Amino acid sequence: MSDTRTDASTESILIVDDAPANLRLLAEMVTARGYRVRAVTSGDRALASARAAPPDLILLDIRMPGMNGYEVCQQLKADGQTCHIPVIFISALDELHDKVQAFHVGGVDYITKPFQGEEVLARVETHLALRRLQNQLRDANRQLLEANQRMERELALAGKLQASFLPPELEVQAGWQIAAMLKPARQTSGDFYDVIPLPDGSLGLLIADVVDKGVSAALFMALSWILIRTYAGEHPAQPADLLAAVNRRILTEVGAGQFITAFYGILEPAMGKLTYCNAGHPPPLLFGAQHSAVGRSLSRTGMALGVVETETWEQAVVELHPGDTLVLYSDGVTEAENEQAVPFGNRRLRDNVRANLGRSAQETRDALLTGIKAFSGQASQSDDITIMVLLRGPW
Repeated sequence: MSDTRTDASTESILIVDDAPANLRLLAEMVTARGYRVRAVTSGDRALASARAAPPDLILLDIRMPGMNGYEVCQQLKADGQTCHIPVIFISALDELHDKVQAFHVGGVDYITKPFQGEEVLARVETHLALRRLQNQLRDANRQLLEANQRMERELALAGKLQASFLPPELEVQAGWQIAAMLKPARQTSGDFYDVIPLPDGSLGLLIADVVDKGVSAALFMALSWILIRTYAGEHPAQPADLLAAVNRRILTEVGAGQFITAFYGILEPAMGKLTYCNAGHPPPLLFGAQHSAVGRSLSRTGMALGVVETETWEQAVVELHPGDTLVLYSDGVTEAENEQAVPFGNRRLRDNVRANLGRSAQETRDALLTGIKAFSGQASQSDDITIMVLLRGPW
């Protein structure tokens, strides 16, 4: 039974006793209180009646010919259709071991004969009220499970929609390689990346991270991606102007309270020139013959987007020489923790990149992801992980 009824006239009680006088007295008592009553005189009939139409409660004698009350209760509790029915034993047996046995086989209460009518009714009503609460809880849990399942399906759909925003293939001119990967911590992500073809043949390189989690972060990510894509065409040579325009629109459309870190650079493939702004994002790492053994950090040139409407960003320029490797990443990389809550950190990231110099962009990306996974072990992923690797030939 899974209803939440409180009207006594709709609740049924099965009374089981081989003594007709007891059976009649109990039936009259509970009927007078408004309950529907069925009465049987044996254990076999009790089981048949309970299985045919499960009652809301059972009053059960112990000493009966054939099957005794303990055996009846055991069979009721072993049957999935009747196991939730509360059983109150009413018996002349008043030894402690008799009562212990009654609770051991699944009874919820024990009344000794000769019984008092008010006591019987009080206990009946108490256990029916508890049953109603259990039914309400079971219904609420079922509804919660169904709601969670719907939400999981909707989040999975939202995750697929988000994934469609990411470029399916990353293409650059001959002499360059690029590979990227986003590994969400949940069904939806606050991270995103993009490679945006610009009118003069340049490429806009983007990696960004919404500083939030969950559905709100996913929605904010979609808005930010659309804005950056829109303004990239309007400001094809000035990353600072693009960020300023996006920042104003974010604060106009969303207001303060959500913000996003972003690295946006304009790559001129023929010259290897990268003009960039870093809006509060973890600094990309540039490795190559022209740079130190620890790599060069493309540091922040301004704060995150969505904080201050009048914020401006400085532009910086770096040249990528043949053989150089540029690694862009989100903070989910350096903040990935192992089972001892130790973060992956900047040093391990640099060591992993340096160990894979000379490999292809895809191989380097995959090696970094493998390194993070090996370090994290069985620890759960707490944040989105995004990596983009850009290489300049020759090959």
